[in-house]
Parts: sequence; structure tokens; C-alpha cells
Amino acid sequence: MGLRDIERKIRIKSAFQQKEGELLLEELDQLIKNYKILEKQLKSFEKKHKKDIKENKEYYQKISELRRELGLPEEIGVYDWKESPSFMDKITGKGYFNQLAQEILEVGKSSVRDSGGLVSLAELVLRVNKVRPGKLVSPQDVVRAVESLDKNGLISGIRELESGVKLVEFVSVSLSPDQEKVFSLASRTGFITMEQLILKSKWPLERAKRVLDDLVEDGIALIDETYSEGTKYWFPSLG
Repeated sequence: MGLRDIERKIRIKSAFQQKEGELLLEELDQLIKNYKILEKQLKSFEKKHKKDIKENKEYYQKISELRRELGLPEEIGVYDWKESPSFMDKITGKGYFNQLAQEILEVGKSSVRDSGGLVSLAELVLRVNKVRPGKLVSPQDVVRAVESLDKNGLISGIRELESGVKLVEFVSVSLSPDQEKVFSLASRTGFITMEQLILKSKWPLERAKRVLDDLVEDGIALIDETYSEGTKYWFPSLG
């Protein structure tokens, strides 16, 4: 193959690549245009049927699902993620904090299934930030939103363990003193073994086994068994 043939092939390939790039840009432009049209239609629909949507659980869920698909906040009528509280938000505790509280409640729904309705504040901060990719929420803002939810009776409460770790209760969870002790001992690593529990608590085997079995049965702890490390009791609420 001669030099001219090589040059011709390079030019043809370059032209194809340029055309592909133009088509890709056109496709992206169309996607953005369709997204903007859909968002505009959603705004119009929510404004027109706001009362019906808020009063009907099925309508609200469907709109929330659509909002998730579009990457929008799930709260009806809100179209932008607020990255930080304004001066007025800090004074009134509203605006940004209301939106954040709504997101925390959504996280709480999944926690009932995953960890029996209990989530440590540290784990909650991580989960909220996963919901908001690229939009960092400070631990202080999460704490303030949680305290607002607690004050308004929208969560069951905040429990502080002996270790200082705070657990958010999204549903009422009745922990015995023994169960709280297990949580405190597991709070550093997120798990505990039977041997560690007996060693640190000075309990007999029967007592330690009963407490751990109850936590597993209530969906608060999970058993992880491996040949190399034996049996561990994990607490998803602790991260």
C-alpha cells in the first residue's frame, strides 16, 4: 500500500469519526431537549393537580417514581437539589432542611427492610450522600434535619449508646439493655463475634447466644459465616 493510499484511508476514517461525533452530539441535544420538555410537562402537571397528588397516595408514589427516573428530588414541586442551607434556612430550619428531611425519610424506608429500622447517624450521612451524587451534605445538616423529624414525631427517636454512637429509630424498636450493650460493643467495627461478646461482656454462652439470636430474628443483625474467619454478626445500621 502506497503513501497516498494510507493518507486517503486516514482522511476517510477521520471523516467518519467526525460524522459519528456530529451524530452523537445531535442525539445528545435531542435527549436534553426531550428531558426539558418532560420536566416542563411534569411542572405543569404538578401545578395543575397538586391537591389531588398530595391527597392520593398512589398518585404521589407514581410521581415520586417518575422524579427518581429523571434524577429530581422526590418532593413534589421541588426541581433543584439545594446544596447548602441559605441564611434564612438556618434561621427558620425550613427550605433546605425540609427537603433534606424528606430524603432522610426515604432512606428510612429502606432501613426498615435492611436493618430493622435502625441507622447510626454516621451511616445515615453516608446513605444520604449516596442519594445526592456529587452534592455533599454535611453531618451537621443531617443532624439538624433528623432532630426536626424527631421533634415533629416523624421518626421514633434518637438513641445514644454507651459508646457514644447515636442511632436513629425510623420505627419504634424496643432494645433490651443486653441488646444495647451488644450494639455498643459492635459500634466500632459494625460487627461482633460470639467470642468477642463473651470476652467483653463477661456473659455466659447461653446469655450471649440468646441476645444475638434475638437480634438476628428481628432483622437487626445478619450472620456472616466464612471458613477462615468463623461466624460474625453484622449490623447494617452501623455501616
